[in-house]
Amino acid sequence: MVDLSVALSVILLIIFLTFYYILNRKSEIGGAAETAGYENPKQFMRDTLGSRPRLLSVSAFLNDDAKSIGIRYLIASIFFFFIAGTFGLTMRLNLTVPNPYLLSPDEYNVLLSEHATLMIYMWAVGSAFAFAYYLLPSHLKVARDTRGTYSSAGFWLWFLGGVLIIYSRTAGRWYFYPPLSLQLGPNQAGLLEWLAVIGLEMVFLGVMITSIVVILMIWKDRGPEVKWTNMSIFSWSVLFTALMIVFSAPPLMVGLGMLFYDYFNPIFFTGPTHQVLLFTILFWFWGHPIVYVAVLPYFGLIYEIIPRFTGKPIYSYGSAVIGLGLLLLLSEVVWGHHLLNSGLGIYWDLFFSITSFAVVVPSAITVFNFVASLWSADKIRITTPMLFVINGIVDFIIGGVTGVMQVNQGVNQLVHGTYFVTGHFHFIFMGITTGISFAAFYMIFPTISNGRTYNVFLARLHFYFTAIGSLIMAGAWTLGGLVGMPRAVAGYLPIFQTYQDVSIFGGIIIGIGQLIFLYNIATSWLKHPTLGLENALEMVPAAEVAGSGGR
Repeated sequence: MVDLSVALSVILLIIFLTFYYILNRKSEIGGAAETAGYENPKQFMRDTLGSRPRLLSVSAFLNDDAKSIGIRYLIASIFFFFIAGTFGLTMRLNLTVPNPYLLSPDEYNVLLSEHATLMIYMWAVGSAFAFAYYLLPSHLKVARDTRGTYSSAGFWLWFLGGVLIIYSRTAGRWYFYPPLSLQLGPNQAGLLEWLAVIGLEMVFLGVMITSIVVILMIWKDRGPEVKWTNMSIFSWSVLFTALMIVFSAPPLMVGLGMLFYDYFNPIFFTGPTHQVLLFTILFWFWGHPIVYVAVLPYFGLIYEIIPRFTGKPIYSYGSAVIGLGLLLLLSEVVWGHHLLNSGLGIYWDLFFSITSFAVVVPSAITVFNFVASLWSADKIRITTPMLFVINGIVDFIIGGVTGVMQVNQGVNQLVHGTYFVTGHFHFIFMGITTGISFAAFYMIFPTISNGRTYNVFLARLHFYFTAIGSLIMAGAWTLGGLVGMPRAVAGYLPIFQTYQDVSIFGGIIIGIGQLIFLYNIATSWLKHPTLGLENALEMVPAAEVAGSGGR
């Protein structure tokens, strides 16, 4: 009890000091705004900060200008990334033997559900919005930021929703299929499943608000010199991503509302009708586009990074925009290939197979642009960000090939529900979503660290451990899935021991790489600033110039 009292006293003291600091700061800003003739202190701060460099600090949580919101998303998404990564590594370590003893099946199911949900909604989506908010004011030459209050509300809804998901100990996987998500289990697995649904609805509300703000920023707040025809490709990718979210999220938000009602009055998915397939359809209306939300903005970042280290513009600006736009359109109509074994009927299966094969076209256009831009360059500076980009392109090709294989009905029946699907997804998620996030982070590091530089040797170690570990882990899953190793289970048959051991080894390598990243950033922050506050990603959009330097 004494320890608890001391802990509560310390927490209350911290809350009091924080509250006092915020009040004092608001008073100072209010006085300065009044002196400058502003009625709204928040608008005064946004106009004062403008598009100036913003540091990675607590002050980002006190200001609501676009760049500060971007810093918030960056800090929060990295926080959730390491939580979800810890859950994932614990799952790997649990599978060192066919009959695990480290975790019970219910506890394993909780970690599996939390890992997937946090990685997708809090890391992939959060990181995308982080770079969108941080880079768009510079790319669009935004003169006046007027929607900070909405952006801040969207962030806090998203963040608190993620906290509720963690607290809920959800066991419903990332897709919350009933009846699994409606069942209560021992060890608190699923006892607060309804809280996870509330958390996910909050995440969706926050993401919808943020997407609308981003669309309006691109549409209405661009500087007069930024036309649709010379807007940076990253800006286009963010626009398409935001439109995809606005178009796709509402069906699942309705489905989650129905699911929440079923916890207290089961009439939709567990009552007399038992329309479980209806929920899966509502989910995949959103569930497949979210895969592209984890890809499109990172494609845009690749388009911006390559010219910075080749000194030449991207190979084809027009086809780049068209390719990303086609990915937006086709992502909305291929959702059914996730349900090829669910009894939709042969005609629907044929339709979804054809449209899924069609997605190869814009994907191939995008990859061709990447490769052609590198091939036509006179010189490529092989920096840490470029290593992540090259690895991301290779991983996407592997993940894309293994993905399109699954839209064949015969192949899908063999590999559906196996680690082949997990391997396919992780090739893309680790190579594109995670790898390109780190590439962009390293490029803006001098700005957000007030002119400090990271240790290049440690950054390259971080890359090699992440890339090699991902290749080993996802490769073992893909091969294991081909021979029938089932995914999402807390144990396995001894014949799959080798594949599990190799994937565990790869997961440990990835984990070591992320510890190197943390150590590098922490020690770099202790250095004295030696650089300017500019970074290559913000200096000039890639559509307008040949490129610029970067670290």
